Amino acid sequence: MRSLWASRLSIGFAVLLSAALVSGAGLYLSRTTSDARARVFADADARAGVSADLIGGLLVASDAKTRAVSVAQFSGTVAQLEAQRGTTSMDAAWYAILGADGGLLAADPASASATARTLAADPGFGIAARTGKLAFGDVLVDSGVVYVLAFQPFDAPDGPRTLALPIAVDGVADLLAGSLRVPSASSYVLDGAGRVIVATDRSVAGSPLPRRDLAAALRAGPHGVAGDEYFIARTIPGSDWRVVMTTPQRTLLAPVQATGRVAWQLFAAFAVAMTVILLIGLSALMSSARLARARLHDALTGLPNRALFMERADAVSAEWRRRRQTRTEGTVAALFLDLDGFKPVNDTYGHATGDALLKQVAARLIAATRPEDFVSRFGGDEFLVLCRGLRNEGDAFAVADRIRAYLTEPFDLNGRTVEVGVSIGIATLGEAAQEPGDLIHNADLALYRAKENGRGRVEFFTAATP
Repeated sequence: MRSLWASRLSIGFAVLLSAALVSGAGLYLSRTTSDARARVFADADARAGVSADLIGGLLVASDAKTRAVSVAQFSGTVAQLEAQRGTTSMDAAWYAILGADGGLLAADPASASATARTLAADPGFGIAARTGKLAFGDVLVDSGVVYVLAFQPFDAPDGPRTLALPIAVDGVADLLAGSLRVPSASSYVLDGAGRVIVATDRSVAGSPLPRRDLAAALRAGPHGVAGDEYFIARTIPGSDWRVVMTTPQRTLLAPVQATGRVAWQLFAAFAVAMTVILLIGLSALMSSARLARARLHDALTGLPNRALFMERADAVSAEWRRRRQTRTEGTVAALFLDLDGFKPVNDTYGHATGDALLKQVAARLIAATRPEDFVSRFGGDEFLVLCRGLRNEGDAFAVADRIRAYLTEPFDLNGRTVEVGVSIGIATLGEAAQEPGDLIHNADLALYRAKENGRGRVEFFTAATP
């Protein structure tokens, strides 16, 4: 009867475990699908960002040349600017020179003056004044011709000025069209007021965005869903323009959905066998964890090994350098330990006794150090202790003295009483060592001096340490 109940309990446990594992796998698959969707949206956003940056780079690429022309031709007095009206060709229907406050200094032809007096309110002027770089403003329609406004800041003898020019949208469209050739249903470049500058569909330049649902969604945020399409809007550097890209959600998510369908079909088909598969996977995971621990821990003592010590020391050193800038770093010390008299124990009683001694030494090191200290076996009978959060060098000496007191107490090894000593070298992070390798090297030099001076000592590294 007891055997029967044991069998039932075993079967019940197996069923419950299988159900838990299948449920866990389902949750994992669901999360994986969600993460894949998030990555798809992130990739789409990245593509929009690349296009925005590329367009911004194209727009301001002529900054140096236009600035040089502006300085050469428009740095004169207001009277000189008026005198040269009609003599300067800027390959534009008109141009205007604005002062630092946006006030009109000159316009050519004079008929453009009324328009020029309104340019200070254009966002492109504000961007140019703030950044000191060529910037672009809103769409302007003049006599049936669609323009965008370019603002080139430059320095004149009497202070900052800005050259304002209307640039035909046709030319801008040719320049930007290549930047919009990315996987997308439709792409637009809009000015700050939401008017179309260039688009991959048949939208008319200078007109409002033809899709009202998309225009409303853009007012709510830089990305989201409009109709059945996902959209992303990114600001173009050097302007208040935006690049807007839309893609049908079914197209954007088609690869994820196709993969998801196959994954769920496989999940359903193999759900009955999942218990065995997951148990094997769990066994492999545990084996992998054991291997990972074995790779970073000493097999004999269980202490972290040299590789893990260096990893921890790298992190502590980086944190120390960051805190050093605020003068709140405290003291970080490395204690290099070498047992005195270990070899005679090995030679007299054998390696098994020596191994037992090293295990007890490791246990005493853990007991002697603080919770925040990091104890590792460096190799043989050498150990390293990384101490952080120390107030000063005296705290490091206190830790070393406590270790020495613990390790000089007799050891009971299978009925044998064995005594050993310890020599300790101390080094701290500072001008002489700012990297883990240098810190360990300095502690090793201090240890060497401790042994040279009679063993059983604690020595602190100084610049004079041999």
